[in-house]
Amino acid sequence: MGKLICRLHLLICLLVSIQTAADINPEQLSLSTVRVVVKKPNNEMNVASGFLWQKPQWVVTSLHVLDAHAKSRIIIEFGKKKRLAKVSRVLPEADLVLLEVMKPPKGWSPLTYFKQSRPKYREHVTALGFHHGALAMSTRELLKGYAKPEILKQFLPPNAVETLKKTNIPDIEFPIYYLDGSLLPGFSGAPVFDRQGKLVGIGNGGLENGAANVSWVIPATNLSKLVNSKQSTLPKGLYKTSKLFTLDKVVPLKNQPTRHLVFKPYDVLTWLFSPAYAASDEWDFGSSQLVEPNAIEYQNFEFYKIKTRSMAELILSSATPNELRSIQHLFKAIFGEFRIDFEAPKFDIYSDAYFGINIVVPAGAQLYVDEQGYLLAKSANMCRQCYYELQYHARIFSDKNQGALVESPVAFFGEKLTQHWQELNDEGEFVEYVDFRHLTMYGGKRFVANALYANFNEPLVERYEVNYLSIATNRESWLQTQAINNRFDDEYMQQLSTHTGLNCQRVNLSSEQVELCQSLVYAYTLLASVHLTGFSNRFFPI
Repeated sequence: MGKLICRLHLLICLLVSIQTAADINPEQLSLSTVRVVVKKPNNEMNVASGFLWQKPQWVVTSLHVLDAHAKSRIIIEFGKKKRLAKVSRVLPEADLVLLEVMKPPKGWSPLTYFKQSRPKYREHVTALGFHHGALAMSTRELLKGYAKPEILKQFLPPNAVETLKKTNIPDIEFPIYYLDGSLLPGFSGAPVFDRQGKLVGIGNGGLENGAANVSWVIPATNLSKLVNSKQSTLPKGLYKTSKLFTLDKVVPLKNQPTRHLVFKPYDVLTWLFSPAYAASDEWDFGSSQLVEPNAIEYQNFEFYKIKTRSMAELILSSATPNELRSIQHLFKAIFGEFRIDFEAPKFDIYSDAYFGINIVVPAGAQLYVDEQGYLLAKSANMCRQCYYELQYHARIFSDKNQGALVESPVAFFGEKLTQHWQELNDEGEFVEYVDFRHLTMYGGKRFVANALYANFNEPLVERYEVNYLSIATNRESWLQTQAINNRFDDEYMQQLSTHTGLNCQRVNLSSEQVELCQSLVYAYTLLASVHLTGFSNRFFPI
């Protein structure tokens, strides 16, 4: 009888724990979450997330969103109702600011408590906010990762470290929560909850590292320090810090809001992060329409477009620029010493928040899932029947694969790259160019392997193929990306030979040379798209 009661007790505890794990209620928490719009005198606009804290008139968000210009404004959007805000308190070392609004709308409920303990490794957390300034609020499911030491400096590119050392906004030695995944742009200031709906932290990020973005979570325990802070003015170094945070910019649509407040669109490649401050209390800003982001869903991935950048801009923001430039050597190994502008091509970067993986396509190309369930990219020059293809294929890790990866990443990827070569040889006679086999480590059991294959020695084929592969692994699955270039028929090979060493940046090119140069530039962007596959929140030596 005693054993039966004990078992019943254990069963009840289990059922209670299962019920508790599902207690988070986004609908209820949405009444505490707001959109923060920052309007500068030059009509530029930043959009972030925020939440009500302790009082209906108190709003917490990221300090780097603000700007010290006297004419800048902070607009807090409570759904369709808008209020102007002013700075009440700041905590620079944590990149936090407490804003205050007058006459907050009724029906909204401030959060009043936070979880004291840190989330455990691999614990699920949920961020609630506005991706890229979308009007619709959404959740992002993430996992708490492992890092030691778990301080901000470990995840920052060197250029950011040097700037933040001077401004101390935020403190690079500041303890944070590392995410095994990535917050999307616009989630700076977003509340982050555990499965029971308890506040554990505040989303932060917006820094760039090449094609990747950098994000983290500020522990919620810092809210007590923020409320008790004696500092109520914006720090002097804020402008320099804000310029680093480039990903919370949005491109507003043209519209005609009331009182003639017009949001001016600007070139996405000139995004510079600057925030805003306001001293007045209330204003009718009409509607500020923004480009609504769309997700590309593929198996267990959900990709959002986060930015468009030229190769020059990616190199400039990268902590490892030589890794990006190495694609030039690969291009020259295939095509020879043609001179093209390697830094001019533009790329669209997509990110999956849960796994933190980033994939890249030539600017303007469309990601889509075809009828067979394959993830592909298409454009005027790129399709299943075209010379150029970009294909993606996801696979779930078996327990055996997970064990093999942990035991020896080099051996694991060696086997997978050889397996791809064997699959190619089922249809042809391909050779791997082993000098271009490369394994990049991102930390947290995340890796990207690259390899190059071609069948230039195969007899009796109408066109040769170059196949460039990347395999990106995370904790549960891997994403395989391959660029396929079938342009190499006899006529094209003859053109490459005839015009070897051609400077494609010359003005007086023949029509045949122009066509050849266009094909070379597109071939390069295709290779670079695969080469730029990677993860956000990369570990850096400290």
